[in-house]
Amino acid sequence: MEDIPPIKPIAPVAMGKSRHSKYINILSKVAIAVEPVAQARIAAALVYKNEIISFGINQRKSHPFQKKFGKNDNSIFLHAENDVIKNVLKTYEIDLLSKMTLYICRVKLNKNKNFIFGLSKPCCGCQRSISNFGIKKVYYSLDNKGYEIL
Repeated sequence: MEDIPPIKPIAPVAMGKSRHSKYINILSKVAIAVEPVAQARIAAALVYKNEIISFGINQRKSHPFQKKFGKNDNSIFLHAENDVIKNVLKTYEIDLLSKMTLYICRVKLNKNKNFIFGLSKPCCGCQRSISNFGIKKVYYSLDNKGYEIL
């Protein structure tokens, strides 16, 4: 498998009333509700024509889909990005993925035990998967502030 060059994000976009912040906020609620995997609570969604098509979450179970795109043989636990792509492929044609937008949100507990946004930039394995399926727009949460686009 060829190496994918790192994707450089553009400037951060502040949280507000945009549709992007709406999806990140929805994902923050999903991420809070799931069991953490290695202390990470991450949720992802694929959006097509302003509708959420599917959700994905980090999971403690191993999956061949993650192993295929993971950075090493030990990265077998299913990441939210690959989970949502896998879920969409059950129902939609692979070509439609290139027209979808991927959103990823991580939440974490601060010192006061309140949930705040965490950095959810896709790992290199997930970036490889995202690129492989032709997804061109990816928005992800930043540490305690807004979101960024890949």
